[in-house]
Order: sequence, then structure tokens, then C-alpha cells
Amino acid sequence: MASITVDFHTHLLEKEVNPKNYWKAAKAKKLDAVATTEHFNLKPEKAYKMLAEEKPNGICLIPGMELSTSIGHVVALGKDEGIYEVEKLFRKGIDIKKAIGIAEGEGITLSIAHPWGLSYDSAAYLLGEKKLYALVEREEIGVEAFNGMFGNVSSFFYATDWVRKPMNFFDFLETSRIGRKTRLSKLGKKGKEKLDKKGKEIIERCQKPYELAEKASFATAGSDAHHPDRIGTGVTKLKIGEKRVGAILEAVKDKKKVEWLGPNVREKGKGYEVEKIKIQRAEVLSGIKYATKRAIMKKVGRKEPGKKGKEASS
Repeated sequence: MASITVDFHTHLLEKEVNPKNYWKAAKAKKLDAVATTEHFNLKPEKAYKMLAEEKPNGICLIPGMELSTSIGHVVALGKDEGIYEVEKLFRKGIDIKKAIGIAEGEGITLSIAHPWGLSYDSAAYLLGEKKLYALVEREEIGVEAFNGMFGNVSSFFYATDWVRKPMNFFDFLETSRIGRKTRLSKLGKKGKEKLDKKGKEIIERCQKPYELAEKASFATAGSDAHHPDRIGTGVTKLKIGEKRVGAILEAVKDKKKVEWLGPNVREKGKGYEVEKIKIQRAEVLSGIKYATKRAIMKKVGRKEPGKKGKEASS
């Protein structure tokens, strides 16, 4: 059976991305489907309509948004535009159990975004790891196993930039574990000393979501792209032949149909080659500026200027 490549987590309005550039990037990465998941407080329906107007043939557009719940950011994916009419979800800090109940009633798919992302918007820090594991084992909610924004250290998962084929959900979990151990074991004494506490924490932020996803009923992966060149840096490969929203959302909930969760990969020879990600200087500076501003505002208890009470996002 043929497979399709999906990016389940992208943004448009926050960085004022031009829809034409968005689709140009999606086509360059050979994506079969993308989900537009603008933050709930930044007009996600507007983002969807802007993209729908420019959508090229051959790519499926999944309507969605990123919620701000009691456990942090959660990606919500709808089977149709009706997701934007469920105003009960458009509330900052909505209790996660209430959000899950609403989603089940409305046919909306929820997946916990970047569970080990930033401390103020990610479930592992806001809820705690023990309670987070209990939640995903008990409730019908997915886990974003790979987030492109936080997954750029994915090379630590592999001894090389190659992975074996065929690949499925559980194979990738095992490969990432082995790769991480192999990579770290090859470091010399000085290298290990340089891999300080912060470095280990960064690796864990990428590894732990996979381990959590193994316990969840299903998993997703997405780029969390805020810039066109980041679209497709995190993808889910599904063993289905059709590019229809309903079919895609059904397939991602069936682990047997999930071939890959992680950085974008391309077939080469007898395996897959992991796509190299180039970090732009402007992007790094933007990230530092954003993180610093958020830290300062949080410390002094003030709202960010120009946001009118709306939270900045990741």
C-alpha cells in the first residue's frame, strides 16, 4: 500500500506568513497533507480560509488549531471546518478533561503538543510526568512524539543520519533508543564532560515524547512551523493511499498504519536519509528574543506589549 506524508502542526498568522510561500514550501517538501493549527486566540479559522483559497491540487488541508489548556498546548484537528464553531474550546486554560469531553462529542482529534517543550506551555512541566502518563493511558488523547521546533537535536538519536527500512512506529522507538545510546557511547571523556546537565535535558526533551507516545492511544508528529522553510521538518508517514481528512485522522489513530514519526526523511538507496535542517541566524535571534521576553514578563507578572492579554505562542 502507498503511504502519505503529513505535517500535523503548522502556523500561518503569528509570523504573518504569506499563504503562497506556505504552499510553495509544502510542495517542495513533497507533503501530501498539512494541518493548519494556528493558536486558538489568533484567528485559526482565518488562517484556514487563507490557506484554502491558495491550496494547490494534490495536497490535503486539515482544519485545526492549537489550544491552551490546563496542561499546556494541545493540537486540535477537525474533520471539517465545523471545528471553528466549537467555541467552548476557545478558552485559555480550559480544563483538559473538559476539552477531551468536548472533542469526543464533536469528533475532534486531540494531541498533546511538545509535551517536553517550554516549561510554561508543556504538559510534562505543568502536570508532572507521573500524572501525564496516567492521563494518556486513561484518556483518548494523542501525543506529539516529534515536534520540529524542539527536535533539531534528533541526530543524537542515531549513530548516523540513516535509519533502516521498513520503518514503523515501534521500530522507530527502538531505533531512537539504540541510536541515542550508540551516539553517546562514542563520545570521548572530554565529550561526555561537555555534554552537561543542560545538554542531557535537551536530548531528553526529544526522547521522552516518544516514550510517552508508546503509552498513548495514538501519536502524531509535526513541524510546529512558524516560518515557511520549517514546514515539513516534522512529519508523520501513514500507510494509506487516499488524501482525505477523515481517512487521515482515522489512520493516525491506528499505530499499524503509522510508518514514521520524526524529522522528514527521504528514500535513498536501501534506507531513508534524515533531512538536514539549516538554522538561520535570524531565526535563532528571534527565538532568543522571544524566550527572553517571555521570561521577563512572567517574572514581573506583566502582559506582553501589543498582545492585549493574548499569550505569545510556540
